Amino acid sequence: MEHTVQIFKALGDETRLKILIILSKRRICAKGLSKHLNISEAAVSQHIKVLKDAGIIVGVKVGYYVHYNIQEPVLLKLVEFIENINDDHTIEGCKLGVNIPNECRATCKSDKNRCCQKNKD
Repeated sequence: MEHTVQIFKALGDETRLKILIILSKRRICAKGLSKHLNISEAAVSQHIKVLKDAGIIVGVKVGYYVHYNIQEPVLLKLVEFIENINDDHTIEGCKLGVNIPNECRATCKSDKNRCCQKNKD
């Protein structure tokens, strides 16, 4: 599940999402991304590092430049994760170990420690 969290964190930035949108259309180098996004190459490099560390993109050397493209299997696995989020409280083979009631019968009046406890009335 750590890898899934890392992917969500990497996708939690508007610029990185824009990079993914551009890369979904074609392979492109950091300089090209910089021009399309109107930000510095250094800023693009930092965003690329986060996306690469999460395994979302990879770079392929083409002459002098490195062109980046999306790792589709990683995104497909993320889609599968989201689709399975409601299934039996088990995600990626990891049982959450939490009994989640169908409805909240909380008695949360003033005692924080009693939140979501069964109503004993």
